[in-house]
Amino acid sequence: MPARPAYFHRISEALETFRSIELDWIDRRTLQDVLGVSKTVAWRILRLCGATDGPGNTIVCRREELISALERLSLSEPCDRELRRRFRLEQNLAQLLRTARATHIQVAPPSHTVELVSTRFGKLPTGVELSPSRLTIDFLGTKDFLEKVGAIVFALQNDYEAVSEFIEARRVAY
Repeated sequence: MPARPAYFHRISEALETFRSIELDWIDRRTLQDVLGVSKTVAWRILRLCGATDGPGNTIVCRREELISALERLSLSEPCDRELRRRFRLEQNLAQLLRTARATHIQVAPPSHTVELVSTRFGKLPTGVELSPSRLTIDFLGTKDFLEKVGAIVFALQNDYEAVSEFIEARRVAY
């Protein structure tokens, strides 16, 4: 299956740009920058649009010819099919994002995020008590529970060695 040109969705913007500039000739570098494509792809597009060899071992195309060729390309079936596919993909991704946001559970309000993420073993929140053989969490509602469990998780991540030594020291003593 042939690769789908990634520049199809940029053709209309490129046409506006080429119509507004006052150059008679468009070179590979200009097309490359406007369409955001590689050197090779820009070279191929110029060759398809009737480009010729220019000065200094370059390839150039008359602006009017390039605009005409890009207009024809934008009206072609492959371009239309790719634009429809891209539109469907963007819609599906937007729906996935909405779904992900709807199911996202906020553990802590944004104002407490830094504090939560930087929780250390020695500074567990009030209501969280860790002994070598027991973890006790006192909480008032789901939000408080999530914040305290999150703090424990980040304390483990930030100070795993200290937590491990604290728990193992008790086990060795027995």
